[in-house]
Amino acid sequence: MKPVGAEKDIGFDPCSFYFYPTGEYMLMGGSNKEITLWNKEGVKLGKIGEMRDWVWSVAVNPGTKTAFAGCNNGALAAYEVDFLKVHGLYQERYAYREHLTDVIIQHLVTETRVKIRCRDYIKKIAIYKDRLAV
Repeated sequence: MKPVGAEKDIGFDPCSFYFYPTGEYMLMGGSNKEITLWNKEGVKLGKIGEMRDWVWSVAVNPGTKTAFAGCNNGALAAYEVDFLKVHGLYQERYAYREHLTDVIIQHLVTETRVKIRCRDYIKKIAIYKDRLAV
């Protein structure tokens, strides 16, 4: 077998992971007692929740945007995961977040688009004249 991507040290022992149905994101739980959200390229996007013991099982219900986790001491938890819109507008330029780690800048008149890959979680976007803040 041949590896698909590069090996990455995540700092804990993963016990369970679950891919979202679209394949863009995954939940991971393990010895760090946290449920974390990652993108398909291995970028940590954030912590969904924390439990009192090792997380042995995670799953997602795509219809309700709910993430479930079970830990070593028998506790179960449910977390609602909602991906909010992050965008900015200045005159005819519109910038928005795509896949939580990329920025798309669109010129509304000519409908041309430029994609900027940030490879990190994008929390806010601001656009003014010919400047973009991420």
